[in-house]
Amino acid sequence: MPLAGMFCRSGELAAAAPCFPLTWVQCRSCGLVQVLEDVADHLLYSEYNYASSTVPGLVRHFTGFALELASRYPASGLTYLEIGCNDGVLLRQLPTAWRRIGVDPSDVALRGSQGAGHELINAPFSADVVRNAGLEGKVDVISGSNCLAHISDIRRVFEAAALALRIGGHFWIEVHDLRATLNGEQWDTIYHEHKAEWGEAALLRCLAPLGFAWESTEQLPLHGGLLRVRVRRESGPQPLPPLPGEIRDGVTRLASAYRARRDRPVVRRLLDLRDRGQTIAAYGASGRANVYLNQIPELGFAYIIDESPLRCGRFIPRLGTPIVPPARLLEQPAAACLVTAWNYAADIVRKNPGHHRAWLTAFGAQ
Repeated sequence: MPLAGMFCRSGELAAAAPCFPLTWVQCRSCGLVQVLEDVADHLLYSEYNYASSTVPGLVRHFTGFALELASRYPASGLTYLEIGCNDGVLLRQLPTAWRRIGVDPSDVALRGSQGAGHELINAPFSADVVRNAGLEGKVDVISGSNCLAHISDIRRVFEAAALALRIGGHFWIEVHDLRATLNGEQWDTIYHEHKAEWGEAALLRCLAPLGFAWESTEQLPLHGGLLRVRVRRESGPQPLPPLPGEIRDGVTRLASAYRARRDRPVVRRLLDLRDRGQTIAAYGASGRANVYLNQIPELGFAYIIDESPLRCGRFIPRLGTPIVPPARLLEQPAAACLVTAWNYAADIVRKNPGHHRAWLTAFGAQ
């Protein structure tokens, strides 16, 4: 399939977008599920079209996370570092008396840091970055939210976190929950940019040898299932937790759901509308949408709506479906609008009261 994060500048470029094979493998040592085909970062992220602050559900999530962090730690004198800070949506909401540092190589992070009040290291997180910034053993709290799935050399990141944190400091990690992906048969979330699919046990087995001890795990609904894990920096390696349980049955169910993707009621309904000459549209030009539309290309949506200025005016790879702003839904009404960003369906429907025809979702409630 094409890259899920690719949004093409023209219909011609969309038609010529490259496709790559995608294979899941599981590590026998730690249990981590990974994509075998490791697409180079310069292809995935040279032009990053994702700004967290444009997604209301993410803003609410980070507002809640910032409040929890602020209530747990001192009001001043704290050094906080976020790996993969994107446009600074979390850092901007943390106490201004903290030293707030973002580490992110993207152009989105660079633009988001201008005048925002936090420091930015515009590079991939590594031990060299920590040393060059004079942060060895100086950081009290590190977090990384939904960035670990996008990193090939994950050991490099964990080693850098261990180097930067003081003993007793905390590392907060938010990752997609592999179990939720399998149980929800969410085949649309499997793509090259998600290089790793984490479960709690695999995460802790990777962290323990580097001196991180588990403190807490929360399961959150964001993105269709999220794990928030907090670990504490210790002075030496920690005992390995047991290997994660067997996932073969879950993978089998997910694969079966993928093979039967055209048999879902929502797909049959959309195909019937299309066959009767009705306009059908989609909402949410996300990575999930690129996967879903490319794996059921016969749906033939007239357009797909997105609220991000980074994506409007572009085209879905291979298919050439135009990405348009929400006003198009009123200008060119659709008989049905499929919410491909189904994890934000409630927000999307609420913000578009002028669409009085059918709302459908790619996953979840139909």
